[in-house]
Amino acid sequence: LGCATCMICGYILSFGSFVRMKDLITGNPVPLVVNVTIGNVIALCGTCFLAGAQSQARRMFHKSRKGASMMYLGSLVATLFLLLLPHFFLRGLLLLLLMIGQYVAITWYCLSYIPFAREFVGRCCARLVRMSSEEEG
Repeated sequence: LGCATCMICGYILSFGSFVRMKDLITGNPVPLVVNVTIGNVIALCGTCFLAGAQSQARRMFHKSRKGASMMYLGSLVATLFLLLLPHFFLRGLLLLLLMIGQYVAITWYCLSYIPFAREFVGRCCARLVRMSSEEEG
């Protein structure tokens, strides 16, 4: 129940904050970025209810999940760091890319718990790339 509650609340906060995309575009990324990142952290904390924080940390850095975990945690830290820097050209775009990176990394991480899910998704992505390149050529 704790896991589901954290994950639902985290994802509602995270995805719900995209109504603030206008703020990001107009130069005020703080509301969107903070809500997305905090929502993702709350959702991640929900997994600690399943096996405990220590066990979850060990699982996160298992060799099959280490890359996704490092990308996820790195994108969280980089997002917050970039948010604290003074405004500069393309900051909003970089923040948006880092938030997308958070979602991609956590999705890849979650797929590692489902047998053969990563292979299936990888094959689907490869098929899409082949189809798009055939259309261009």
